[in-house]
Amino acid sequence: MTAEDDLHNALDGAFRAAFLCTGSLEVAETAVLDGIAALDVSHVPDEILIFESVKSAIRRRSSVSGQPAQAFAHLPIELRRLSLLAPVSRDCFVLRILLGAPSSTCAAVLRLTVHKVDTLLCAALQELPLLKTYGSIPSEIIRYVPRYYG
Repeated sequence: MTAEDDLHNALDGAFRAAFLCTGSLEVAETAVLDGIAALDVSHVPDEILIFESVKSAIRRRSSVSGQPAQAFAHLPIELRRLSLLAPVSRDCFVLRILLGAPSSTCAAVLRLTVHKVDTLLCAALQELPLLKTYGSIPSEIIRYVPRYYG
């Protein structure tokens, strides 16, 4: 693999992670640009670009209008269900499961304790198989945050 391939894969991974956290193509694109701006130009490790992009996406998520479910419509059903999770649960899932980041890294990116990350991830993993995609779930359930989340 060449350095160009590595860079392409890092940008692709950063964009995908930012999109899955926000459900917005525009915010994901801006978050990747922020991730690029945060890099040291002499060295571009994949994980720094990805995690800086995710941090930016999470910060910018409040500017997203509309439902993430609409943006997720073109994804496989397994990934569409992510849009039904509470945002912080979705972030934990994307970082820990899809990106394979350790709990300590997730905690640093999300500004949570390791215990909270693990609790949110466990709840998300239990919740995901029970969620039905689009239209069949009342909005109260989509916004539901179990009391043990803290």
